[in-house]
Amino acid sequence: MKRRDFLRWSVCSMLGALLGQGEILPAEAAYYEPMIYKRFLQFTEYEVRPATEMLVIHHTGFPNEDKDSTVQAIHKFHQETFKWAGVGYHYLIRKNGMIEQGRRPDMVGAHAYGHNKNSLGICLAGNFDIGKPTAAQMDAVKELCRWLCQKYKLDPFQKGTIVGHRDLNDTACPSKRLYRRLEEIRWYCAEHSH
Repeated sequence: MKRRDFLRWSVCSMLGALLGQGEILPAEAAYYEPMIYKRFLQFTEYEVRPATEMLVIHHTGFPNEDKDSTVQAIHKFHQETFKWAGVGYHYLIRKNGMIEQGRRPDMVGAHAYGHNKNSLGICLAGNFDIGKPTAAQMDAVKELCRWLCQKYKLDPFQKGTIVGHRDLNDTACPSKRLYRRLEEIRWYCAEHSH
């Protein structure tokens, strides 16, 4: 058993005992949210997203550099360069696995042209044409997608549920090195759902 799973199982067991339910549940049965750091960014406008039918995976892909961007830096870049309301992604996963919230999850993003009203944008920091996602990023994106699939009742194996940006628009994003790992993310979500 991995340390992370053991810790989750321990917390679930303690909560069950404290609540007097008398039944100890495995970690997989718990509906828990991964640690998400909320940055409370200022946006110029918001539009409520009417549906959540897909999770779109991206990489930051800054040219010639596999850098670890922050959500604040991308927020500033999207506002100043593209004149958008703010960062287009709902979540950014840093190289150390930290998940930062960008746009509020219930709002329309700006990450996949023509598909923003029914999707959440998840971006991994880095240019994976040059580098590759870290193990911590892969663990975090799996946990985040698992939780979002549970929250929005999405089937990770249904075609069009967990997709790369390139599946929707004319782009190489999220690069070959991340795109070929989408099936790994889908399997994780399916195996760890309840």
